[in-house]
Amino acid sequence: MKRRFIIATLLGALTITTVAVAARGHKISEKVLGAASIAAPFTIQADQPDVVVARAVVPPGASFGWHSHRSAVVAVVRSGTLTLYDSADQSCTPHRYKAGQGFVEQANHVHLARNEGRRSVVVLVTYLGLPHGVKPDVPAASPDNCPF
Repeated sequence: MKRRFIIATLLGALTITTVAVAARGHKISEKVLGAASIAAPFTIQADQPDVVVARAVVPPGASFGWHSHRSAVVAVVRSGTLTLYDSADQSCTPHRYKAGQGFVEQANHVHLARNEGRRSVVVLVTYLGLPHGVKPDVPAASPDNCPF
């Protein structure tokens, strides 16, 4: 229900902006920054109406470290391959996401994402329900089931 509200709010705002700009005779241009396929079904819970979009460049060998997010996240891998480890997975199996793939993370879920490849990874991250100006990531301890 909240997901539909957020999407409806965003689409409504975009429609209002489009109509207002079109009414002044200006042409609108849009550039897709990234697109991905995400395994369905999924549900996103957001307590705040704010949305923050970020672009992360992850050099080879770099890691975000174990962390969680203060809000739900939709991530789109734009280039390269990002490897994600889930603290809830007892075998700590790596999940690799290539360009054109994406994933959803719930708020407060501990995970680690890193670049295990030889070229930089670019990830577009949308935080749903993150108040503006708030640091999105919360550092977390390494879980016992993962050796790193």
